[in-house]
Amino acid sequence: MKKTLLISLLAVSALFLFSHQSAGGNSRPPLSGRHEFTAGTGIVPGRYAFTYNHEMPFEYNSLHGAYMKSRYYEREYVSGVWSLGYAYNFTRVFSLQAHLFYEAGWIERFSRETDMMAARSLDSYLTAMASFRVNWFNRSSVRMYSYAGVGLSLNHNYNDPIGDPGQGPRFNSLKAAYQLTPFGILVGRRFFGFAEIGIGHYFCGLALGAGYRF
Repeated sequence: MKKTLLISLLAVSALFLFSHQSAGGNSRPPLSGRHEFTAGTGIVPGRYAFTYNHEMPFEYNSLHGAYMKSRYYEREYVSGVWSLGYAYNFTRVFSLQAHLFYEAGWIERFSRETDMMAARSLDSYLTAMASFRVNWFNRSSVRMYSYAGVGLSLNHNYNDPIGDPGQGPRFNSLKAAYQLTPFGILVGRRFFGFAEIGIGHYFCGLALGAGYRF
């Protein structure tokens, strides 16, 4: 009786261990952290979605305007688009993200006679956005995902009159913003890099960045 009970106990124990190991071998590794902080940049900036508003101080439909334009030349600059982000992973599949994006473009106009700056135009966007992310592929160090987000952008711009740099009226306005990213890949564990392909007011094309998870 004791021998039969011992054999039965050993058999049950062996079956339990086998089942536990099989389940563990087939299960995916646990999520390494719920909080993620990221910093990134859009390779193709959002100007193609927002567009810059550089008003021209010259009247093209007059001889005087054409003459005035010929007296100046322009140089255009862009800051690129930069982002700071935070994500909270509710589960292995669903995450909520918050991002802050910044982008600016400006034109400087110079006199051909003196080579001195005559005017400057600036157009900048500071965007706050919330997005919902689906992590549809999860491994211990590789994740693939998609997300969609909406937000608001504060647009600040001014256009100086010719001859009075820094004296143009300042304007601020709010604009709706969105970002749709059908494909993103994240590689790494605690420290990671990521690449995304999408369209919207953050970037149109490719974005790259790095982050920290805990």
